[in-house]
Amino acid sequence: MEKFFCKQDFTDAEIVLAQLSVKTNCFDGKGKVVQAEYLVCIDDDITSAFYATDMYYQIYQTYGYYPIILCVGGVGPLSKYTNAKGESEGRKLARVCETLGALSSHVIVLDKGTNTGLNCLDIYSELFNKDKKAIMCVTKRLSLRLKQTFEYLDHQYPDKVSEVSLAKVVASTFYYVPDEKVEDMMQVYNCKGLCKGTMLFSEIASIYDRTYRYAGELQKPLNFDITKETAEAALRLAKKYPLKINMFCFSGIWQFIWVYCSILKNKNHIKLAMRLALKEWQNELRDKYRN
Repeated sequence: MEKFFCKQDFTDAEIVLAQLSVKTNCFDGKGKVVQAEYLVCIDDDITSAFYATDMYYQIYQTYGYYPIILCVGGVGPLSKYTNAKGESEGRKLARVCETLGALSSHVIVLDKGTNTGLNCLDIYSELFNKDKKAIMCVTKRLSLRLKQTFEYLDHQYPDKVSEVSLAKVVASTFYYVPDEKVEDMMQVYNCKGLCKGTMLFSEIASIYDRTYRYAGELQKPLNFDITKETAEAALRLAKKYPLKINMFCFSGIWQFIWVYCSILKNKNHIKLAMRLALKEWQNELRDKYRN
């Protein structure tokens, strides 16, 4: 059996994310943020809320107004174990944004969706007919799946989304995707740091898999060719960490059991890590925008 949790896994994850992620495009050539009226944070990972709150203050500092933050996500397979009882991903993200200083009147929770497609549909429904700019504030590992799904909504939900209206919303949507390193993603508060990064590696491996499995069905096909190096790196990760691709194999089953037990065991540790992360971000935002 190939060695798990080795240096090559980190290298492969970086290779995959380098090509299969969305690049930030919400700044002009001088570093000035686009004049957006909406920000979107989405995921079971509160990191997205950190990014959205950063943009919230940056837009106020630049233009003198606070944008609306859309906090998106229902109760997912991970969050139902890590969140407070009955708390959706969207409500948790909203709680984080408000803890970091966003006014509750500037926060809208969209938490009816149970998958990426429905979450994207909620975002579209909120932005549709507004003729306003929006910035998606997302992690690298989620960014490509979100963008390709969002831009294919008229195919996935033709009875609810028209090609013309979607094109208009997409043209007014920008992305803020900070350049995270794999080591930075492995935090306890998002559970990605548990079990030596099993969840993180399997999630990154699944980006390549989803690109082909759902292209033309649930996701917009890529407009670029994936390099041989990226494909080989993704396949190596998929072979060792199949949790998000094919759980019903030997590696997948024991990894699921390990992850599940680890989450239940570390609930208090996860909550503590979240509080510490929030304090760190509060201090960082205060230092960055105190003027």
